[in-house]
Formats: sequence, structure tokens, C-alpha cells
Amino acid sequence: MSILLGASLTLNGAEDSTTQPSVILISIDTLRADHLSAYGYSKISTPHIDSFAQGGTVFTCAEAQIPLTLPSHTSLFTSTYPFQNLVEENGERVPAGAVTLASVLLSRGYKTAAFIGSDFLDRRYGLDQGFEVYDSPFEEQPTGVRNPLAATLRRDGALVVRAGLQWLDSHRDQPVMVFIHLFDLHVPYTLPPEDAQKQGISRYDAQLLYVDKVLGRFQQALKLGGWWDKSLVIVFGDHGEGLGDHGETDHGYYIYESTLHVPLIVHWPRLRENGDSKLESGDSTTLSSFRFPVSSSLPIGLIDVAPTILNFLHIPLPSSFEGASLLGALQAAPAAPRAVYSESLYAHDAFGWAPLRALRLGKYKYIQAPKAELFDLDADPGEHVNRLPGNSAVAAELQNELAALLNRYKAPQHAAAAPLSPETLAELESLGYLAASPRGVTTEANGDEPLPDPKDRFAEFELYQNAYLDFTEGRTATAIPKLLSILKSDPKNTLARFHLGDCYLQIKRPQEALNEWTTLLKLDPDYAPAAEALGDYWLERGDFEKARRRFQQVLALSPESFAGNFQLAVADQHLGLLTEAHRYLEAACKIAPHNEACALKLKSFPAE
Repeated sequence: MSILLGASLTLNGAEDSTTQPSVILISIDTLRADHLSAYGYSKISTPHIDSFAQGGTVFTCAEAQIPLTLPSHTSLFTSTYPFQNLVEENGERVPAGAVTLASVLLSRGYKTAAFIGSDFLDRRYGLDQGFEVYDSPFEEQPTGVRNPLAATLRRDGALVVRAGLQWLDSHRDQPVMVFIHLFDLHVPYTLPPEDAQKQGISRYDAQLLYVDKVLGRFQQALKLGGWWDKSLVIVFGDHGEGLGDHGETDHGYYIYESTLHVPLIVHWPRLRENGDSKLESGDSTTLSSFRFPVSSSLPIGLIDVAPTILNFLHIPLPSSFEGASLLGALQAAPAAPRAVYSESLYAHDAFGWAPLRALRLGKYKYIQAPKAELFDLDADPGEHVNRLPGNSAVAAELQNELAALLNRYKAPQHAAAAPLSPETLAELESLGYLAASPRGVTTEANGDEPLPDPKDRFAEFELYQNAYLDFTEGRTATAIPKLLSILKSDPKNTLARFHLGDCYLQIKRPQEALNEWTTLLKLDPDYAPAAEALGDYWLERGDFEKARRRFQQVLALSPESFAGNFQLAVADQHLGLLTEAHRYLEAACKIAPHNEACALKLKSFPAE
């Protein structure tokens, strides 16, 4: 499966665009490495995904830096740590002016395009920087904080691939970078349960078989179109899925290997051998005399993908990149393994519990938490036995290395991060994510009281998830006692109180809903969804002055909220404040330029 690489290409810029290899990145959202047959899985076969390793290398120990879609892709494209780029939750924004793999290749003469399968990577979150074409046909919803929106937030993988192939067909004579993002493996699953039952497999595996077929057709099209042999093609997962390991069914809460260990498969372009092509400036070893290995067990991070691509193309790495090229390590094992960092602030940002951070060094992985853990991944890949009690020296070494890494980036602070809009929070919850509260500077303790370990609060987390599912599926009477139980032990649980108000409104107990949302805003004045819920409450009852005050509060917290601007325009119009109403309506239409209802209302807005 290895191939001989030569150097007939001009790999130092855009001088000879016809000989530059193209770059095709394929992200399979939510793909666990250990569910591919190339990684030893036997319950199903994934021949098409496995075949991307033809003439390539399978990296068996690749780790995500964070088990969430937007933050993980941000780390990959910017080659920076989540705590450094400040994108640690879905719905946040990639900093303007960030140096990305796409922006570097665009500056070197590449045509760049992305084809996106989920709203989580929509252009409004800033990952489009450096892409000339960023195909993310999703629409921010006007309202619906309490309505599941999953059907409007994703695109079938077959449609994503088709759009990508159409673009490739029109750029045959140019070096390109194409990013394909497939979301089919993410819950809620689109295939009916019967498909999995007939085959005697899990729904996750049934979805994976569908993705495998989609990528089989894509690979065949790449070969027929002449792209396969001249392209660096990389298939990866942005994070895994719990599937019940450690009790976690999905991803984001914990940072065990079930959600961090991802596949990374690299197909190297088939180039003619012709002279030398050095891996790095000053490196005496040449690609022309080297065969890439079929597999590599070196522990690496997704943060290393962009540097590897640029190194292969002989393009200097930007100074902002923190990852390392893997090419040198493929030739000879490094003297010492590099540490691989991962994190999750998911439970911290939603519930105020302790953040989780991990450092892997060789076979050992240390998880920093109030109850720290140390695992030997060679002997215990499932992380069942905490080996910290008998290995305190190893744990202390990894803890010190983790502290040193974090101390290198003390300057960035989260206090200035823009809060998520109520619409974004609703979208996250519709796909099973916790809707995080506004994030301040991360602390390990609240005063003298240490933050709870997420492991100790997992039962509460599960109870909340079950209650939210009951609510969204219409089982309100079942959801209410679960939410009340959470609030009895944890009165400051923002999400539980917010959705308890939802439940009361649904069963026509509006005063109790009003009480819950009002109490919530007293506990957390920055929680915009509660202000929006109260605004909707008064708007529906014709108290436009009270509605106006609440929507003003929404915009003070989240100026780019579509619903805040749109509903404030409605309230102002009823109050005869036409100039203000027109201004807010214009702002709403600017936020969601393709929203037909907004455009129609603006077009027909009465003259003052």
C-alpha cells in the first residue's frame, strides 16, 4: 500500500500551478476510529473508507483536541489549541483574521472550496476564512427556541459530495483545496431503525455503512476525474461517539478515547520520481528516496494535519501554527513522543462543573479533574482502570507538562467572548447539545468551594437529557418531575429551570412558566433565552411594552439575535415606534438575508 514519492512538482509556491498536488479533506463527523474495519472492527465492513488508504498511511493513534464539531474543525484548520483560539463550544466564532490552512493555500495560488453537511460549520461561525466558495446552505431560524430544528440544520452526504464534484469538474486545470464535511453519522439518525434491525447491527453502524457507500462513489468519481493520483486526500473524524462507553451515549461531556480517538487516513498523491524534494528546510532526507509507511502508531493530534499538508507541499508553516508536521516522524521514530492535548469545557459551561483537560504522552494519558485519572492506553485502551494510585510520579510529570502547556497561553480570556444567540442555543439543543450559559473566565473553583467533578454529576446530566427528550417528544408530564428533581438538588441549574418554564407553558400554566423564567434571570441575568421567552410571553398576550423591554434585554446580551431584532420590530410597530421598528427589522434581515418572512415584512413595512 505504500508508494514511491518523487519531486517533479514545484513545491515552493505557485510558480507552476499545473504540477502542484491538490488537497482534498474529508471530514466524517462523529466517526469513531474503532468502528472502521481498517482499524480492526469486525461487526461491519467499511471497504470504501478503508480504500482511501491505498497508496497511503493509516494513523492508528490520532486524537481530537476537543470532542465537538466546530471547535475540533477550528483546531484542525488553524493548527491551534481550543484554549488558544477561544473556540471551545459549538456556536462560537472563529476569530476574524485567523490564519487557516485554506487562507495559506489561497495565498499560494490554490482555488479553495468547502461543502458543508451541518449548520454547526455554517459560514456565520467564521470557518469560511480562506475559502473562495463556502457552500453551507443553512438558514438561521426566526424563532423556535423551544422547537427541535434538526431537519433544517443538516444536508445529506450524497448532496454534499455532489456539490463538491460539480465544483471540482469546473476546476480541472488548477490546483485546488476542497473540504468535504459529512454529517450523516451524527444523531438524530436519518435512516429508519428498521434498516439496522434487519442487519442485526446498531443504528450507528447502519449510518456508517451509508457514509461508506457515499464515499465509495466519491472516490470513484475522483479516479474517473483524474483527481485521485494527483491529490493529497485525507479522511478524518472530527471526534468520536460515546455509544455507552463510560455511560456516555453521545459526545462532548467526557474526554475518554471513545470520543477522542479518531481515524486519520492519508492517501499520498502518485508523483513521478525526479530529483530531490526536501521535507523541511535543512533536512537532508528526501521524499524521492522514501516510502511512506502503511500505518503509524505515533500518538498525534488533529492539530498536526495542517502542518503536515503544508510541509508536504513545501509551503512554510505560519508562525501561528502550533501543530507539527508528521512527515519527519514517518521516516524515523522521534527520540521522545510528543504530548497530545485534549479538553472539554462542556459540563463547565452548561452547569458550572469542573472543566476536563487531558495530556497523552506515549502510552499514558492523564485527565485533569477534581478526581484525576491516569490510564495506560496500551494495556487498557478502554480506560477502565485508573492507574494513578500506583503511578503518582507519572501522573505528576504529565500534570506538570499540562500546566506548562496551559501557561504558555495565559493571555486570552473568555470574558470578552460574544454570548451565543438564543437561536444558536436552540439549534444546539435540537441536535442534543447542552445550551451553554455565557462563558466567563474559566476558573477551577468558585471561591473556596471546588467545582464538582463531572463524573460525580453524570446522573444529573443524564436526568436532564432524559427530561429534555421527554419535553421535545411531547411527554411533558414525565419531564416536569425530572426537572423538579434536578432543581431540588441544584437550584442554579439554568437549563433545567428554563425548560421547566417551557413545560409549564405547554400544559397551560403560564404564571408558573413566568415565575421560572423570572427566577432564572435573577439567578443568571445574562441568560438570553429566558429574556426571549419572557418577550414572547408578553408579545403573545399583547403587552407590547413589557415585550419590548425583554427583547431589548435580549439584544443587549446578544446583538446578533435574529429573533431579538425581529420580535422587537414587531413590538415597536404595535407601539407606533415605526422608525425604531424599521431599524430592527433591517437588522434582522441582514442577520438572515435569505429569510423570506423577514424580507416580505420589510418590503411591506408601512411608511411612518
